[in-house]
Amino acid sequence: MNKTADKNPKNTLSREAIINALFETYESIYDIDAESGAYQCYHESDYYSELNIESSGDNFFADVKSNVMEVVYDEDRQYVQKMMQKDVLLSAVSANRFYTFVYRLMVNGVPVYHKIRATSVTLNGKVHILLGVRNVDDTIRNENRHREVIATMHQKEKNHLDAILASAWGYVEANLTKDIILEKSPSILDVGSLYKGKEIFNTYGDVERWFTENLVTEGSQDYERISNREYLINLYKRGEKRASVSFSAKTISGENLPYRAVFYLYDDVQSGDILLFCVIYDLTEQQRKDKELQELEHQLQMSRIHNFTSQMQPHFLYNALGSIQEVILDNPEYASKLIGNFTTHLRSCIRAMSNDTPIPFVEELENIKAYVNIEKMRFGEKLKVNYEIDDKDFSIIPLSIQPLVENAIRHGIYNRGNAGGTVTVSTKQTDSAIIIQVTDDGVGFDYKKLFEDIENGKRDSTGIKNLKFRFEKVMHATVNIESVLQKGTTITVTIPKRR
Repeated sequence: MNKTADKNPKNTLSREAIINALFETYESIYDIDAESGAYQCYHESDYYSELNIESSGDNFFADVKSNVMEVVYDEDRQYVQKMMQKDVLLSAVSANRFYTFVYRLMVNGVPVYHKIRATSVTLNGKVHILLGVRNVDDTIRNENRHREVIATMHQKEKNHLDAILASAWGYVEANLTKDIILEKSPSILDVGSLYKGKEIFNTYGDVERWFTENLVTEGSQDYERISNREYLINLYKRGEKRASVSFSAKTISGENLPYRAVFYLYDDVQSGDILLFCVIYDLTEQQRKDKELQELEHQLQMSRIHNFTSQMQPHFLYNALGSIQEVILDNPEYASKLIGNFTTHLRSCIRAMSNDTPIPFVEELENIKAYVNIEKMRFGEKLKVNYEIDDKDFSIIPLSIQPLVENAIRHGIYNRGNAGGTVTVSTKQTDSAIIIQVTDDGVGFDYKKLFEDIENGKRDSTGIKNLKFRFEKVMHATVNIESVLQKGTTITVTIPKRR
């Protein structure tokens, strides 16, 4: 075996290669004479050299104050000066193998995290300090982001818990395995409107029994069964982590009100004990909201029915069918188209009566054109309708824009007599909303007086008022009406985009 080859194998890295590899992780490396302070920089990265920091000199510690501090982030200068004092640095490297601290340098106007790492060695009987500077900005910022994420998660958990308790009548935390009330939890009977006074309980079983015997009036059997400690423990062991029960309880004023108890089960990581977090909700407010929702749904249904009947008034049906009958012999092709338009409009009215599920705007536009074609049969060239449709890729509640066009024709253009007029339907889209306008150059009306008459019962409240109601409640849209007598009316519907 060749011993020379053993000592110098071909794949052995050279000393220079090893040093260069180590240098790659540092922006600069200094050799400092601990006694005199003389120093020499053995390595500088390209970007570090652009900072124009002295790379050699007779007194490293003096140059730190006069030169290095110019590139240190102003908020860190006092800290760096303290950490780089000669006595502090020498004492630290003699007491510990390594001395490290983090600070920020200004690079291209941006504070960038760097880390000093220093150690001491003895060369030819003299103590030298080897000091390296590393760019650790990505690492530090990632750690900061991680801490921020953790802090945000904890804050969200706290906010979530606060929200739960804010809407609750009361709560209790207990160790079911040991049958004790957790000290951090107030007694469930300290708060709420069911009981005045302060009962002190040491066990969850005491709380559960007292509550069942003294407060629950309806559903006591279900409450007693589900809130039972043994039942909850067995439930958790079967893999269930949540249980709930509804019941009624008597308040201080003597009312029987509905409540709901929700039991959340989890285990203690260290002890393995089964823990309980029970929240009791007052359902009175929920029932009130449910009733309001039912009333709102009823109003919407009535609004749809009113809207349907207002659009399908007998005189419109008679006029449309009568006009079709008049032209059916002279112009069968035109009559056929009118029947198609009438069918399209009738179908839209029936669909609008059944529900308010949004439909593509192109379908509403089809109904508008069908209705206009029927009205042109009576008005002829006196009625002009322009369509300025910049955007039609959105949905809208059925039979919503067509009634605006109908109002413009019947109450605006029709009242101008032989002069006739023009109705313009336009759509456009912004970053935050879809805007639909129906404009006419008809006779206009006194908008304030109209709604005063509606409020006073002098006018029927169907029509525009019902449309406003549907837009606001179903699509969260706003309806703006501008009208000037003898000049015309503009109705603008603004539908916000969903984020």
